[in-house]
Amino acid sequence: MISLKNLTKVYGHGEQSLTVLDNLDVDVANGEILAIVGPSGAGKSTLAQCINLLERPTSGQVIVNGEDLAQLPERKLRVARRRIGTVFQSASLLSRRTAAENIALPLQYLGVTPAETKARVGELLERVGLSHRANHYPFELSGGQLQRVGIARALALRPAVLLSDEATSGLDPETTRSVVSLLRQLRDDLDLAVVFITHEMDTVLHVADSAARLENGRITEQGSLVDLLTDHDSALGRALQPHLSPAEPEAGSSLWHVTYDSRKVPSDWLQLVSAELGEPVALLAATIQSIDGTSTGNATVGLRAPAHLATAAFARHGLRAIPGELAIANAALDHSSDTRATEDLQWA
Repeated sequence: MISLKNLTKVYGHGEQSLTVLDNLDVDVANGEILAIVGPSGAGKSTLAQCINLLERPTSGQVIVNGEDLAQLPERKLRVARRRIGTVFQSASLLSRRTAAENIALPLQYLGVTPAETKARVGELLERVGLSHRANHYPFELSGGQLQRVGIARALALRPAVLLSDEATSGLDPETTRSVVSLLRQLRDDLDLAVVFITHEMDTVLHVADSAARLENGRITEQGSLVDLLTDHDSALGRALQPHLSPAEPEAGSSLWHVTYDSRKVPSDWLQLVSAELGEPVALLAATIQSIDGTSTGNATVGLRAPAHLATAAFARHGLRAIPGELAIANAALDHSSDTRATEDLQWA
């Protein structure tokens, strides 16, 4: 488990000082993946450096398995830092060493015996699915394979926490899915607490259990993915929702935008609402996903029922519906604001 308590990082002194992180409180349990997103300049890179203690916080705590690493003297910190494995955007492998030799580096640095090193490297290569690439050099590996070697190296010292700093950035979608799947599997198998920093909102939906938005050095919103996605007032939840393509209802029908607003939306809500209204509800578009067994998402439907009856019928099944021209206007507004939010989440 990793816990950040009142974490603050200030550069400079006096009038020239700059507060980059301002009293952050974040908890990541064993077996949990927390995604951290935020606009450029929000402090994400500094947060990553404070988590793995490459930068010492100005104040506050970085607690791993009950011990505050931020308060340790340098000698003890070098030992404690081994509890946090880090995977960077670039795997940064040594070009003249094979995959196996790159993974072995942390172990060799600590003086682990050759026999123990060989056994541990073999175990890690098998875990990340690269036993057949053990003797290949970095130039012989694909982007996804390079990241898998980087992940294996980060796990060499058996850390309790894994920090992923833009580890999937620049990878193609298929490779990203492969790396994400591996991280989730490692989280489950090793009971890791994982901090996943990314600007790829689609990836958050596939990898994370919870998410937090960092803005101007502060956490402005955080929560489980299910809570965020089923809260129509959540800006982060809206940014995480996939956008629907424009749709047109049949003649005589009005357009409605429906969002999941509860953890208990029945899977057959379309049929149930149709039966209650005595009118067929036409599904025009939908993006529905299951997060930890809970369905979330949004849909566009067409129907002929009076607005007040339709709104009540949807609400009885945990759905929030906006009718007619209001739906179109709000969709345009949400798309505009979410586009700006998404652009904010892009890094150079």
